[in-house]
Amino acid sequence: NWRALRLYRELFNIRRAVLPRVLSLTQIARLAEHDVVPLEVFGFGSLCIMVEGRCLLSSYACGRSPNNYGACSPAESVEWIPTPQGLETRVAGILIDRFTAAESAGYPTLCKGRFRVANQIRHVFEEPTSLNTLDLLPNLAAIGIQAIKLEGRQRSPAYVTQVVRTWRAALDAYQSDPQRFAPEGAWKRALSELSEGQQTTLGAYARVWR
Repeated sequence: NWRALRLYRELFNIRRAVLPRVLSLTQIARLAEHDVVPLEVFGFGSLCIMVEGRCLLSSYACGRSPNNYGACSPAESVEWIPTPQGLETRVAGILIDRFTAAESAGYPTLCKGRFRVANQIRHVFEEPTSLNTLDLLPNLAAIGIQAIKLEGRQRSPAYVTQVVRTWRAALDAYQSDPQRFAPEGAWKRALSELSEGQQTTLGAYARVWR
């Protein structure tokens, strides 16, 4: 809330607040109305379905908390094992998914794995998908958001290059003509290629489940 932001500014002289991915546009707008500090929001990258900082799945499997270690599914705990049944993904020895040659392997996190439940193998927590707020760029600008956060941690240079180049083009296009701005199909395709499961969502920003 805005009072917490004000407290952090007064006690620690913060210059900007990076908001979590669990807030709706309405909630973000309410924070921005008070203009305590410039606000930054997540724009593209992995989408965590848990309350951030409180997921215990990685701690359970790997013995390391994402909140302290900085990453869920630490790289040293991930294994990709070719088998006659397909490519297996294991985290700390736990089988979390198996992919056929026709499937794209997802990011190796337990929350996006496929498990046998009630005699069916399915995504129990969430299907692999990535956050993409390109369609919300005019809304975020209208609210007064000062920066868009693009995921780069644990990603390849090629991934970062394509994401940054695409968003730079979108931001420049919006700034040159805000009234006529519309995301180009090429931008969406470029980001979709890098998305988990080649699927994207607006996540909590849209709150479509309400």
